[in-house]
Amino acid sequence: MESKKNLALIAQYSPFDRLDKELFAQIAVYIDIELAAKGSVLFDVGDIDIDEYYLVQGEISLEAKDGRKQMLNASDSRAKLPIARLRPRMYRAVAASDILYFSLSKSVLDELQRGMNDQSNGFVVGDMKSQAGEDGRILLHEFQQELAAGRFVLPSLPETALKIREKADDKDSNLADIAALVNTDPAIAAKLLKTANSPLYRGVSSCTNTQAAISRLGIITTKQLVTSFAVLSLFKSDSHTTIERMERLWKQSIEVAAFSFVLAKHLPTFNEDEAMLAGVLHRIGELVIISFAEHFYDLSTDQQHLDSVIMLLSGHVGGMVLEKWDFAPELVAVAREYGDWLRHREGEDELDYCGLVQVASLYATQSGGSMDAADEASSIPAFQKIALSPEQTHEIFQEGQEQLAEIRALLNGR
Repeated sequence: MESKKNLALIAQYSPFDRLDKELFAQIAVYIDIELAAKGSVLFDVGDIDIDEYYLVQGEISLEAKDGRKQMLNASDSRAKLPIARLRPRMYRAVAASDILYFSLSKSVLDELQRGMNDQSNGFVVGDMKSQAGEDGRILLHEFQQELAAGRFVLPSLPETALKIREKADDKDSNLADIAALVNTDPAIAAKLLKTANSPLYRGVSSCTNTQAAISRLGIITTKQLVTSFAVLSLFKSDSHTTIERMERLWKQSIEVAAFSFVLAKHLPTFNEDEAMLAGVLHRIGELVIISFAEHFYDLSTDQQHLDSVIMLLSGHVGGMVLEKWDFAPELVAVAREYGDWLRHREGEDELDYCGLVQVASLYATQSGGSMDAADEASSIPAFQKIALSPEQTHEIFQEGQEQLAEIRALLNGR
């Protein structure tokens, strides 16, 4: 093909269609459109190659290791994007006909991408939407592969918080041991002191040091509070496209945690501090997916698609995270099963923390826990396990407004 025709063709592909003419001319001179015969392999499953490929003419078969196969035709809109960009490669790309294609170094494309992100506040090259699948299974497969390959790392609780949790579970530890650990993190120490002196836990005199605060709170409550503070510290993002969403999720989690705490105080089989922690954790899967979306091109610019992925996968991902953090099974169930509003519909099982959080979250969505929320909450199976009427539950939250405000204040101090 003639050079001018080549340039015109390449200019139709992403991100070249958004480059200024001067920059495009500098890059395009290094790109050649090539011919590959039917049966040719562009890349194979597991490859960590340095080039990105674009299909210009013909058809390619993308074959996954588990036998899944999808066809990519040059006439498809998704052919304007790089072919299956993940590394190691998730697919074997085989020419299903004679094809024309061109390639470009991945590092060059990534550099272009970074520059365009800075200039256009978030435009990104994408191919994940075409691979995610309507049921989300393919995206989950990609997520697990990324995790296994070490390219996406699940968020880690701060080291001090992990050590405090371990020390609190050690029967041989004492208040002085735990206080010494707490004092290595001034932020956690300050929050525990503030909590111990708050109306929720305040005694006759004020606590002036962390050991006195831990003594007043108790080791178990200290562990749960430290974990809540640590988890909430993960609700942050440097991405313009996700920071607002992360902030909204953080606020909603605090609200549900507050309502869970107040409700648990009136249910004798529950610990209110554990219930508060359950409220903080219940949407941890969504937090991880939002963070994960920053690494995947279409998800970071298509909020509707991101919503679908969150709905389909957040429970599974949340369970994975809490298992990785060695949380108790009842808290893992909160993250994994929170979205299953009919989970208590069968059997004689007792209300658990997941069910409690479900009820609390419906009240938390209404200002002050309105009767509208009471009516809605009473319609889910979890509410049937509570020995309270909608009117009684509504009254609990109305009378607990000061406690709700105190918990919000405590947890808001990031």
